[in-house]
Amino acid sequence: MMRISLGKTVLLILLYLPVISMAQKNYELSGVVENKESKEKIVLVALQILELNRWTTSDMNGKFTFENVPEGKYTLQASCLGYEKYEIQLTLQTNIYDFRINLEVTSLGLDEVIIVAKENTGLTTSSKIEGVALEHVQATNLADVMQLIPGQITLNPDMSQTNQISIRDINTQKDPADNDALGTAIIIDGTPVDNDANMQTLNTTRGGTSQTYSTAGQGVDLRQISTDNIESIEVIRGIPSVKYGDLTTGAVLVKTKAGETPLKAKVKADPNIKQAAISKGFLLAGNNLGAANIDFDFTHSYDDLRKPAESYKRITGQLSYSNTLFKQNKPLSINTKFGYFHTIDDEKNDPDQLQLEKERERESGLDLKIYGKWAIQKWWLGNISYNFSGSFKKQNYYNYRLNSGSSTPVPSSYSSGEFVADILPSSYYSELTIDGKPYNYFATVNMDSRWKIGRLSSKMIYGFDWRISGNKGKGRQYDLTRPPLGSISTRPRAFNDIPANKKLALFVEEELVIPIGETRLTTQFGLRYNNMLPKGIFSTNGYTFIEPRINTAYNIIKLNREKTVQHLTFHFGYGKTSKTPAMLFLYPDKAYFDRISFNYYPELIVITSKVFDGISNPDLKPMTNDKLELGADISILGVKLMVTGFKEKIRNGFNWSRKYYTMDYKQWHTLGPGYFPVFENGEIIYNDNGAPQILGFESKTRFEYFDIPENNYSVDKKGIEYVANFGQLEQIKTNFSIDGAYFFIKRTSSVIPFSDYIYSTYQGGDYPFSSILPGNKGLISQRFNSNFKTTTHIPDLKMIFTFTLQTIWMDKSQSFWEDNKGNPLAYSIGENGERLYGQKNDGKKLNIDPIGFFDMNMQYHDWQNDYSFVAPYSTMVTKYDSDYFDQESYPVSWQINLKLTKELGHYANLSFFANNLLNQRPLVKLSKTGIYQRMNQPAYFGAELILKL
Repeated sequence: MMRISLGKTVLLILLYLPVISMAQKNYELSGVVENKESKEKIVLVALQILELNRWTTSDMNGKFTFENVPEGKYTLQASCLGYEKYEIQLTLQTNIYDFRINLEVTSLGLDEVIIVAKENTGLTTSSKIEGVALEHVQATNLADVMQLIPGQITLNPDMSQTNQISIRDINTQKDPADNDALGTAIIIDGTPVDNDANMQTLNTTRGGTSQTYSTAGQGVDLRQISTDNIESIEVIRGIPSVKYGDLTTGAVLVKTKAGETPLKAKVKADPNIKQAAISKGFLLAGNNLGAANIDFDFTHSYDDLRKPAESYKRITGQLSYSNTLFKQNKPLSINTKFGYFHTIDDEKNDPDQLQLEKERERESGLDLKIYGKWAIQKWWLGNISYNFSGSFKKQNYYNYRLNSGSSTPVPSSYSSGEFVADILPSSYYSELTIDGKPYNYFATVNMDSRWKIGRLSSKMIYGFDWRISGNKGKGRQYDLTRPPLGSISTRPRAFNDIPANKKLALFVEEELVIPIGETRLTTQFGLRYNNMLPKGIFSTNGYTFIEPRINTAYNIIKLNREKTVQHLTFHFGYGKTSKTPAMLFLYPDKAYFDRISFNYYPELIVITSKVFDGISNPDLKPMTNDKLELGADISILGVKLMVTGFKEKIRNGFNWSRKYYTMDYKQWHTLGPGYFPVFENGEIIYNDNGAPQILGFESKTRFEYFDIPENNYSVDKKGIEYVANFGQLEQIKTNFSIDGAYFFIKRTSSVIPFSDYIYSTYQGGDYPFSSILPGNKGLISQRFNSNFKTTTHIPDLKMIFTFTLQTIWMDKSQSFWEDNKGNPLAYSIGENGERLYGQKNDGKKLNIDPIGFFDMNMQYHDWQNDYSFVAPYSTMVTKYDSDYFDQESYPVSWQINLKLTKELGHYANLSFFANNLLNQRPLVKLSKTGIYQRMNQPAYFGAELILKL
């Protein structure tokens, strides 16, 4: 019997592919695209043969041509801005020269209009949101769109604070955990929106990013992204293709408008936000000159109507050009887009503020991108896709404020040592400017190839991307003799001294479609190679890491409306994703510690300064996420159900860990009145009866702290997402559906042991120990919610409205502190002095023992059990109220949301929304704290008018 190895089989297939390809019969498919109602020819319609990834666009006469198409069954798809997507199955066995495609203008007068997120039935778990749904939601920015995603809840629009997105998270998009938002990629027209070079902070050494202005070290502030020029949005919750990288939780893919559109003017108003927008897409005069689009948006938001001086303003605009060359043979698409935004978040002339005080935050940005693809149309190379882009921002925070207090010395040294200090007045104005100029460059090229042998088909993509992020700003600026509040332990710093951050990635992905009898197995496997701070392709100054990703779908029952089970597909996915540290973590501030060594006010004050320059962490690694999914799509008697279970492990998340070190300094003896001491050569000299004397001193040691970036954060997520569509009741033109999710999220905010210090005295001096507390401390959150939706569409009235009953069945949270095996570390003291771990004892305090401590000589000592009851060690035992680790549960809550859209003729749309229509806000008493709290958000409403000319 002849045996052929797998390697030989693959080699034979590769050798015979050109022969097979040439042996196939090829035909031409050509035709025209026209408006179904007016029969006018439609220009620049994108047409695609999905199975072959062959594409072209219609010319100025609406004509299109596909040449050399192999014989077979295909899906032809056509799409154009302002028209409904067209899709048809056809069999090509001869030349077709007069195929006609009739597109319908998007209108509420059509029989079917989709105004909800459409779940992807392919390999990756994602939701697609088209333009009509965006208008129905009446989104002000990208964060408002998330209410359409399963598991999310509707929130009132709020532009008074930064808006961010976190995927599969219980935290709202207005208050996500920093790492979750940082790990969500926002990709607009194939270009990632990069926030890594944002350095707008006052002082990372005390509190990390707690003194951050804007979203430094976090995700993108979505208030900067208007939704008015967006054609579609796809939110990837599952395992993305390997061509998407530098992310952990997921990706949001945004496609902006390109092509001919009517002049559209929009006015929107709700209690806190006013918005006006205008856009137009037009064909350029002459043959095949393409199309240009112009968009402009102005938004003004008040933080609080009672405080009109506090507001946020946004101006955005985009100018774009699109065209396709060589339409008849090897088409080449070219898209050039130039975007601008300017935001102002300020408060001024507030009657409650002192007249001279000022505070403002401004940010503006420019971005230019050139992207497209070139159809080579060979069996070994189908398309070359490209994207080259750059973005440039200017960030400015300004603060002019009165500082009042006692007269204190002001440190100003940039080096360690002893220095004479000036005295701050008891009242003075400080002026702070933080000037940032982040920039980002991005380039990617990827290629694809497809082949087919019998019923087996393959698609492969491979390519690279290159990213550079940096900051040319002047940085943190202020007068050292008049420091702003909160500047302790820091100094002015220029951002343009920080080196740029570079990233290189290579990727390859193979997708196989394997028919198995009447069923079909589709598998996609890819690898992404990342090089952070590369020296070469495979050498690095940072880290290299590989991300494998696989998605598989097994279609058991094809769509058959005559059977009880009309459709059944199981899907599975596993993948690793990663996010590199932002520059704020890679290059934190130096730490400056200043102690008064001699105080002879007002003649002489000497300060000892110590500079810690080594607080950056060379061992900082990228944050990773291992994602696992299993789900099913099933249709039973017209009811469509999609269920996905997932499990995610986010590791090496970024956090600021507090480190305590001892600082040695001199404490000179005190002097009585009448002397005139001077500081010379490290000594304090004074005259005593005409004779110079050297003042004595004592050596002192004190604990000081600073925050250092570490991989000290992890998240474990698991849950189930579900979407069920029960179809439409024709008698009342109403569709019924339900979506929601159960989320279990365990956040460990301190993975590794961390330092702590008790600010108290012991035997007349400072407390002599700094404790080391065990890690594995965090919070567990759970939520189960459902959104019951009715969508009533009346084509004759060109009106559609949705009612949503948003119900949160379960909402729980619980703090934990445990060992590596999951056992609780908190204990109470029993009647005989024994430790009762995980137990309460008549309301007595719960205790957490350190695992060790440092003394004043920075010598480490292991913790002994008897230390918990012996002074001075017992002071280091952390104590909590007996109910601190109890679970807090909220009762079931519900609210009704309404959205309505009405077309007024062919030229206008009127939309209205109302959140928590019945103002359902019950008052509940929290079991742990006894505090009363209102459930749900207050009732909120708004409306918008769109004119189309």
